[in-house]
Amino acid sequence: MRAYEYMAELLPDGHLSVPEKIKNILTGESKIRVMLLLEDEEEAWRNFTVAEFMSGYDAKDAIYDNL
Repeated sequence: MRAYEYMAELLPDGHLSVPEKIKNILTGESKIRVMLLLEDEEEAWRNFTVAEFMSGYDAKDAIYDNL
């Protein structure tokens, strides 16, 4: 099984968008598995917080890693 990941949009008719590159791989007989991962707002804030904290990390701070 091969996996392709992309961000999709919900179209006005209720269908999901599919990039042309992936459409070209599929045939009328292709069987695919779809998994929807909806970003949780709390998880998004947690990821943002970690990213902001780590952006202030400097190589000089490594001396504290093994205390």
